[in-house]
Amino acid sequence: MEQTYFCVHGHFYQPPREDPQLDAIPTEDGAAPYPNWNERIYHECYLPNTVQANFERISFNIGPTLINWLSRSHADTLRAIIQQENRVYRRTGLSNAIAQPYFHAILPLLRRREKETLVRWGIDHYTRHFGHAPHGMWLPETAVDLESLDVLAESGIRFTILAPWQAQDPSLDITQPYRVALPGGKDIIVFFYNSFLSSEISFNTSATMDADAFIEDWLAPQARAMRRGHPRLLMGASDGELYGHHMPEREQFLHYLMTSALAQHGYTPAFPAQWLRDFPPAQTARINENTSWSCHHGIERWRDVCGDAPHAYWKKPLRIFLDQLGRALDKAFEQQANGLVRDPWLLRDAYGAVLAGEAKVDDLINAHASSALSSEDRERLSHLLAMQAERLRMHSSDAWFFFDFDSLEPLNALKYAAHAVQLLMHAGGEDISRPLLPILAPAVSEKTGLTGDQAFRDILRA
Repeated sequence: MEQTYFCVHGHFYQPPREDPQLDAIPTEDGAAPYPNWNERIYHECYLPNTVQANFERISFNIGPTLINWLSRSHADTLRAIIQQENRVYRRTGLSNAIAQPYFHAILPLLRRREKETLVRWGIDHYTRHFGHAPHGMWLPETAVDLESLDVLAESGIRFTILAPWQAQDPSLDITQPYRVALPGGKDIIVFFYNSFLSSEISFNTSATMDADAFIEDWLAPQARAMRRGHPRLLMGASDGELYGHHMPEREQFLHYLMTSALAQHGYTPAFPAQWLRDFPPAQTARINENTSWSCHHGIERWRDVCGDAPHAYWKKPLRIFLDQLGRALDKAFEQQANGLVRDPWLLRDAYGAVLAGEAKVDDLINAHASSALSSEDRERLSHLLAMQAERLRMHSSDAWFFFDFDSLEPLNALKYAAHAVQLLMHAGGEDISRPLLPILAPAVSEKTGLTGDQAFRDILRA
């Protein structure tokens, strides 16, 4: 009888919450008794899952912004998570962890150059922390288009994970991965997770109360319904924070499921890179572009009103403002860096090594300089590179996920945007935001009446 494999993928991520002026997270009242949401989720999820050694049992990705916070606030726990992955890597020569673009931006809404930088920074960050290059990469919100997949493939990424409705053919056998042909002539492998199992894991509290019951009542019926005649992989994918934060004590469910229950019921735990080694895919598929796992309307949630947030009229002006501000910042970056370095955009891509703690900014600038630089020129380039990091951070997807404009995440995006403008001014540039503020004026909070242009001015003056 053909063997059935089961994979749990956990997407562990927290948005950047630091105030860019303080480089620290302000007190967040809703996270009580902890000072902020990162600390609360750490104690409810990241620490318990580390204690249970679950990062050695599942497929997972950890967003770089979360890793950065852990490295500052709970370095021992981060070290233990990496050690758990490293044990898998030493044992198999493969990793059960995959990378993520450096900031959690919706890639189909970005230009190719921005996608390339975020992917390269994400790979640099992963390699620096885990000690080897990644096999796969998680796309934020699984938002996908062919260009984003092409950027992954060009960067050496072999596979990603998508929702089944992101495949054009709804009859695909999702127990198998597929090759997707890309415009540049390369291809990439896509795993499609099981949407029923993933939904039950994510939203049905009773499904994950007992690991044996989960297998008998949820996993086994799905396995019986799938095509037979070949080894099969069923994958459940969810936010990693589900295990202990969204659903208390589920880290214990996960541990027992992966260490005992699956084997007792005749299932084999697996992770994607391992599966590809043992069962290379021969079949091909096409994807539905501009789709995601968390918006029922493609990617509209992150650029306009949609059925998931039908009154969020502030989203479109915020998107347009940040897009246009980003282009203006890029133009200023290129103009100021030209003549000082050989290629400003190669320098920006290489800045990922600085963000990952692998290089010092002065050494990086000197390596890319077109001639000997003065201390003033090096300082100007340092400000410009920090500006680029803020310019990309302001597109983190969380700014558009919720319902009202006067909320932590949209206002944080404006804080990062304002800091980028300030860094440009420190580098000798002008305040390029002023002529763009009328675009932001229609972004209005239904709760408080706060307008986007007012919020941005207040942040810039602070």
